[in-house]
Amino acid sequence: MTDLPALDQLDPQLAALLAQLWRAAQSGDAPWSLARLAKQSGLRMSTLLRSLNLLLEAELAQARIGENSRGRAWLSEHGLACCQVWFGSNASG
Repeated sequence: MTDLPALDQLDPQLAALLAQLWRAAQSGDAPWSLARLAKQSGLRMSTLLRSLNLLLEAELAQARIGENSRGRAWLSEHGLACCQVWFGSNASG
């Protein structure tokens, strides 16, 4: 994980979504709905979907999304490991 960019080098929208996906993972709840992720991250749904697609392509997240853009998203194993570096209790950046 040493090749990860610093958190402050990530696109702010991606960082906001990653932070909420990490928060959801830490809560132990079922994967959060896209609506909840949008509200918690402060992103419009269209922005959330674009950001989520980037995370899916990077294999940092997984999702189930219906035709009506309703669905749920969660961190992949790789995403969990990256977020532990970025947001974990010992993270500095």
